[in-house]
Order: sequence, then structure tokens, then C-alpha cells
Amino acid sequence: MTSEGPSEARRSRFPDTVSVVIPAHNEEASIATTIRSCRAQSYPIDQIIVVADNCSDRTADIARELGVVVIEGKGGSKASAQNMALPVITSDAVVALDADATLSTRAVEQMMDTLRRGYAGTCPSALPRDTDTFYSRYRTLYHAIANGWVRPLQDVFGRQLVLSGMANCHRMDVLREVGGFPDDNITEDFNLTWTLHRRGYRVEFTPEAFVYTQEPTSLAELLSQMHRWTAGFAQTMVKHRAPMMDSGSFIVVASQVVDSLVGGLATCTLAPYLARHGVVRGLRSWWSPLWVVIAVASVAVAARQLGWRTTVKCLPSWLALQYLTGPLTAWWLFREWVLGRRLTTWTGRHGRRPALTPMTPRRKAVAGASALACALLGARAWRRSVSPATRPLR
Repeated sequence: MTSEGPSEARRSRFPDTVSVVIPAHNEEASIATTIRSCRAQSYPIDQIIVVADNCSDRTADIARELGVVVIEGKGGSKASAQNMALPVITSDAVVALDADATLSTRAVEQMMDTLRRGYAGTCPSALPRDTDTFYSRYRTLYHAIANGWVRPLQDVFGRQLVLSGMANCHRMDVLREVGGFPDDNITEDFNLTWTLHRRGYRVEFTPEAFVYTQEPTSLAELLSQMHRWTAGFAQTMVKHRAPMMDSGSFIVVASQVVDSLVGGLATCTLAPYLARHGVVRGLRSWWSPLWVVIAVASVAVAARQLGWRTTVKCLPSWLALQYLTGPLTAWWLFREWVLGRRLTTWTGRHGRRPALTPMTPRRKAVAGASALACALLGARAWRRSVSPATRPLR
């Protein structure tokens, strides 16, 4: 089920020209490298536009010295910064690129090929620039698995979960029709992707193109970023009633939710399971059929893209952080959907502290009653388990 269908934008000619928009907040250390990667593209670029959003460093000066268009403003969010550039773009398409990311040489050409096949939006494969840190090794496997089978499977169902905000490419006529980059939740990329789905536009992954990212350098930064991604997913699913659109949407969204919840449940049960069964026996039997299938498939997919040496190098980091982030992702989804506490700001933008909306009185009452009922049922089950009448005779 979709809302109103696309207008004349769908029937206009396929895109030919392209501009790049780079929203930047205090990115003086990386902005020159990002701009040079745009200049090195095999496809001609009309404009490179840097939106220096609330910058207090030399981001704008460096960009001007490199001869690109600079817009300075106080947008307050990534979406609003990107939208500042839209009125000056005369190209048929736009690439939105993070200010600490770089593109493979043919990335724009390959994404434009996707648009010319009739798609309204696309995004490239993502990989970290290096595997030097614990966190970049984790993300290397994380992205390789997504590039290798998650995103291609989503294309089969015609429902990319997200055209990643690290780098994406859109037709300008379609983007203007939907009102630009949406700014009413914590992640503009999830929001825009499902706006396009609901309007009936087709989007597709461009696996041969790559964006190389600067990954978090601390655990706090990593968890803050993943919290924002999870909250944006949760908020977008509610806003667009995404699972209810059609069968493809239901499969893609449900698989993501099940993966998060099952992964969180499985990792939460590891420690008590090992305590009960012993480390050696426990590791052999704990969720063993599931994890064997997942681990073998994931490692094989990653190795196909990265090679075995890099995959083996990254595997310990991936296993350790999957164990940590699994329960956290499940908790963040629970807090968004059940407790109704929505993430509205995050530490990665303009130095703001993370803020959550408060629970409504109705949700508090329901949550309290549910917790009390669970406690009573748990106590009853425990009493039955220790009661002499329920113990088997020897």
C-alpha cells in the first residue's frame, strides 16, 4: 500500500548532470581529502558544495581555498544543512557525501548509471578507510556483510532499508518533490528512503561503487552512533508504517527486527548459560546451530569481499562488539517502541548531549502494570519450582 503516486517527476528525462553536497561541522581535518576525492571522479561534476554548518574551525576557509562553493549557516541538523544547498543546485542529480568520507574513483559514474536505469535514489557499498583500530576492524566486517548479502537481498524485495547517509545519490526532481531531506526525526537517510518507498519511487543499491568512511575511535562514539542509527530506524518505521506497506517491506523490516532482538537475547543468555553448563560444554551447545550457520555464512561473505587475511584480522573485534551491541540494540528498540522515549539529539552533532522524550503518563501506567504482572508470574513460577509437592520422587 502506498500513498499518492509520483507526479510528472517520474516521467521526466533520466538524469545526466550531477552535483555533490557535503554537509560539514568542524571538519577541517578531513574536508580537503573529501573534496579531492570528488575532484578525482571519472564522471564530470557540475558543483561541489560544502555547507559549513555551525563551524568554529577553518572548514569553510579550506573549502574556499580549494575552489568549491561554500554556504555557511546554522542548520542545526544534517538534513537542514543539506537542504541549504538545494536552492543553488541546477544539476539533474545530487550526491550527498559526509565530510569525513571519500569516494572510489568511479563511484559517481556508477551511481548515475543506476539512476539512469530508472531509479530515484541509490547508495554505494561502504567500507572503513583502514583496519588499524579495534573499532574500524569491527566496522569492516559489519559493512562487508551488509554489502555482500544484506543489501542485495533487500534489492530482491525492492525495499532497501536505508540509502546510507554516508553517501547517497538522488534525482533532484524527485528530491524536490518530496520536500528535500526530511528533518523530522533523528536520521534523514532512513526517513528519506522510506519516503521514497511510500511515494512509489524505486531505489537500488550500487554495490560496485564504494564510500570509504572514518570510523569512531572510541567505544562511546561508536555506541552513540549506533544508538542514533537504531533510534532513526525505529522512528522511521513508526512514521511510515513501513512493515504495512507490502510483503517486501514486511520481510525486510521484520528480518531486521528479529535479527536485533534474537541477537540481543542470545548474547544476554551467554554468561548465565556458561555459568550453568561450564565454559567448554556451554560454548559447544549455546545456540550452536544458529550461530554456526550465521558465523559461517557471515565469514564467507566477508572473505569474498575482503579476502581471508583481512577477514581473520577483523573477526575478533566483530565477535566482541557484536556481543556488546546486540543487547544494546534490543534495549534501544524497546525504549523507542515500548517506553515511547524517542532520541531527539545526539552527541555527534554540534556537541549536544543526547536527549530523550519523556514517557507519557499512560505509558508509565501500562509499563508499571506489566512489570508488576511479570513479577507476580515469575514469583509464582519460582515458588512452584521449589515446592516439595512439585519435586519428583526418588
